[in-house]
Amino acid sequence: MDTESQEKLDYVADRIAQQLKQQCDPTAALPAVQTDPPSCSSHSERNGCENLLYSEITLQESNRSGRTVFKIVEGKKPVAPGSFIVFEQPARPGWATGCYVLKYRLANNGNNHDDIQIEWFIDDYPLDAVHYGDDIYQLNNTFIGDGKLPVPLARGKHCCIGANNRLRAKISHIGTSNQVENIRLYVEHANAVKCCSGCAAGRGCQSGCKNAKDE
Repeated sequence: MDTESQEKLDYVADRIAQQLKQQCDPTAALPAVQTDPPSCSSHSERNGCENLLYSEITLQESNRSGRTVFKIVEGKKPVAPGSFIVFEQPARPGWATGCYVLKYRLANNGNNHDDIQIEWFIDDYPLDAVHYGDDIYQLNNTFIGDGKLPVPLARGKHCCIGANNRLRAKISHIGTSNQVENIRLYVEHANAVKCCSGCAAGRGCQSGCKNAKDE
């Protein structure tokens, strides 16, 4: 075989070897350097925050206040006889409920507190007990004790609210006189589930359910 034929044969053999190598190793055909920026590439690395609901500072601040103030989301003040308003907690990380404080004043210095009905819900699910204004106020319009009541149990268990849940309270005037004025509502945070359970069962109702006994 002459020299020219040998060179042609070697060239063809080299081309066949390169093609076989690419077929067996697809990455060999890719560019050595990625040209797309990471934020635009479909192969971006995970940053570790994809499933994070709340940042650490949000968790710290939400637990520092010790209570959650509720806002009116349905109805309006004043609450006339035969009507109602609905309070709802703002969005926040999951929490254990303690006791609640409902402050209001009846028109004409009224004391028909038994006409004020208080119902609690997690989302649209009712909690176990219904309270009335005369559980909170005496006939002389002063608080009974410290004026605090436990958030009711949820199907016999302590009331813990998930981050995607909303705790609501429906305040209804079921009487015929003296509209409700200047109404406010907040719920104290329990220190833990056991503490929360003790408070909700009525065995203790201190601030944040501290020192409440639990079974």
